[in-house]
Formats: sequence, C-alpha cells, structure tokens
Amino acid sequence: MQDDGRSGRSPQRRGQKSYAITWVLSLFLGALGADRFYLGRWRTGALKLLTFGGLYLWWLVDLVLLLVGRTRDAHGRPLVSDTPTRWASRIISSALVAGFVGLIALGSAVEPPAPADGAPTIAVQQIEEPDPTTAAPTTEAPTTEAPTTAAPTTEAPTTAAPTTAAPTTAAPTTESPGAGTALAVLAGLEEKGRAPKTGYDRELFHWRDDVDRNGCDTRNDVLRRDLTAITLKAGTDGCVVLTGTLDDPYGGEEIAFDRSDSEVDIDHVVALSDAWQSGAASWDDDTRRAFANDPLNLLAVDAGLNRQKGDGDAATWLPPAKDFRCEYVARQIAVKAKYELWVKPAEGDAMERVLGTCDGFAAVEDDDPTPDRGDGDVVTTAPEEAEPEPTTETPEKQQSSSGGSVYYKNCTEVREAGADPIHRGDPGYAEHLDGDGDGVGCE
Repeated sequence: MQDDGRSGRSPQRRGQKSYAITWVLSLFLGALGADRFYLGRWRTGALKLLTFGGLYLWWLVDLVLLLVGRTRDAHGRPLVSDTPTRWASRIISSALVAGFVGLIALGSAVEPPAPADGAPTIAVQQIEEPDPTTAAPTTEAPTTEAPTTAAPTTEAPTTAAPTTAAPTTAAPTTESPGAGTALAVLAGLEEKGRAPKTGYDRELFHWRDDVDRNGCDTRNDVLRRDLTAITLKAGTDGCVVLTGTLDDPYGGEEIAFDRSDSEVDIDHVVALSDAWQSGAASWDDDTRRAFANDPLNLLAVDAGLNRQKGDGDAATWLPPAKDFRCEYVARQIAVKAKYELWVKPAEGDAMERVLGTCDGFAAVEDDDPTPDRGDGDVVTTAPEEAEPEPTTETPEKQQSSSGGSVYYKNCTEVREAGADPIHRGDPGYAEHLDGDGDGVGCE
C-alpha cells in the first residue's frame, strides 16, 4: 500500500517552496525582499528592497501572513511544512517581534524626561544674563510651555503597546487552514509518474458483481440510486430498471433512460485503467472487485460523454458542466485517498486549479450506499414480458443486429478492437454480447 500522508507533513511536489526557508528569509532578510525573491515574486521583491520593507511595515505584514498560513508561491501553491515547524516559527517570531517593539516603546518612554529636568531653566538663565531688558518678558512664556508640550509624548508608547499583541492573537484563528476540504485531502496523496499499462485487463476488476450481497448487480443498483421516476421490471425482485430519468451531472441535461436503447452509462469516476496505472496493478482480486463496484466511484452519466472521457484523468478530461467540476474532482480525490492511489504531477496540478475556483470545497464523504432491492424513486413496475424461446441452432457466424458486416465472437474481441462498451445500433453489436439485454454490451 502507498503512504497516505498522515505524518503531518504534506508531500512536496516538484517546485514547491519550503516553509522553513521562507520563514528564515522573511524574519531576518524580509526588509530586503529576500523572502519574495525566494518565492519567485520578483517584482514585489524588488519593490520591497527599494523601500526597505516599506519602512518595516511591509516586512511585518509579510511575516504575519506567513505565520498564519496565507503565503503562497508565485504559482499559488501552498508551502511545504509540518506542524512542529509552524508552531516553532510562530513562537520564535512572536518573541522577536515583541522584543523589538518593546525596545522601541522603552526608548520612547525614557527620552522625554531628560529635557524636562534641566534644559528649560538653563536656557532661561543664559538668555537673561546678556540682555535682561529685552529677554525677560519675551522668553519666559515659551520656556514654561516646553515641559507641557513634552508631556503628551510620554503617552504615545502606552497606546502603541496593544499593537504587539496582534501577531499572537491572529495565529489561533487559522490553526488548521483547509481542514476537511478536498484540497487538504489532495495534499495528503502521494504524487508519482504514470505506471505502465502492462497486464491491464478490464475483466480483472469484476465490474457489476453483487459485492453488497443485495441480490442485484451493481449497474442496476446505481441506476436505482441516480435515476428518478423509475419503472422496474417485474419478476426481478425489484432489481432491474426498465425506464427512468437521469439529471446528467456531466452535461447538465435531462436524459430519458430506456433499457432497450440506453443512452446512459455507469462511469467509473476514477477509470479502471487510470487506477491500474496509479497503484491498482499491485492489488489483490478482492480489492480490485471492491474498487470497481464501489458506489463512491460510480455515477450514472450520458453515454456519449462517458465514451468521450475514456480512461482520462483530471488533466485530460473534465465534465462540460462547469458547475459540477469541483464535485467531480473532489470525488476523484476521495476515491484515490480511500484506495491509496497516487496522482500524477499534471493531474494534481489540474485538480488544484479546479478546486481553486471553489475555495473551501468540502471533501466528499464515503457515505452514499446503493439502495436495496426495490428502493429508489420507483413509480411503477412493468408487467413481465414473455421471453422469446431460445434457439439451439448455432450459426457459423452470427451477423450483428446492427445490420453491418462487423462480427465479434466475444467481448474480448470487442475490447481488443477498442469498441467497448458496444451499444445497440453500433457496428458489431449482437445479443450474445449483451448478457442482460439492456442494449449495452461488454460493459
């Protein structure tokens, strides 16, 4: 199994910047813009250097933003850090900033009393001696006012003192930024390159097996979960869906489902082939079966869009319905986290970009079981139709029901030709390829 990233440190992707290095540069060389140069923010780094950290105000703001976890690199990615480092940096920085501000306040408080003790009286004596006739009336009034104007200056440090508390009170408000979000789960996934597809076979995943032991295959379970206004087939004990309506999440349109001519597929949100190339090749048979039939990884969708997606990941395909993309990516992340699959670099970047458009999007919970037999938005049960009597004749070569000349002996030939799943009306479709008679063969 792969490392699930629960050690407290988010895995470092290529090019991500270190929190510890950024903190040291910000604390000691922040006034020169060194921290922003390190993060790739050259223009603001140069401006910060020329203004000497905005007379330390810019330096202090950047330091506080870093300590509360709001700092990102030039590409908008979070810094790599762990909890002990973050807390140590906050404690050290708070102590140094508090000491620095305290020294300034102490210096301001000590300086004013000095001129108030002796300076005014000495100045009066020196002026009165050389010219008593002109100096006595004019110089006495301003010299007695000097101490009164100095008095308010001693109060300034006392009003500035509360400003030193700002860094210490701000830290707890963002103690665990992003906790419970899809981005936080993504940060815990391992990032690696794509593994080879060698040895992959869709049959290894046992798609449609009745893994929940409710007596129905997985396809019909998902149809009863995702469709509305459902008509069930009589004599199937509440399992088989004949008709219904799908509010397609991928295209955002309403689709009428008809088992005899289906335009609805069940999509693996994380495709089986993509899973094989990101960790599933090492799984045992039971894990592959559980993955392929897990309701968390299954959605009823438009058949055309499902075939358009193929085995693509978030870097190569996203649903046309933009308002569903955040949920789509969040579900992919939840599936990969549950089964400890890794993400490819381009895939991880694409997921971050999508979730960046829906800040704080919550992680998808694994709490959506399929309905039991007869459950769902069922409105009626159709009468059982008489099945045609099976023929015992074995034709030498069965012609496709589509009327074309293409013939597939079995689903293995369909998949080798890249034609799976094959739908009624497609070249090569035949009833022997469609075991459940729903119009979709070799699913």
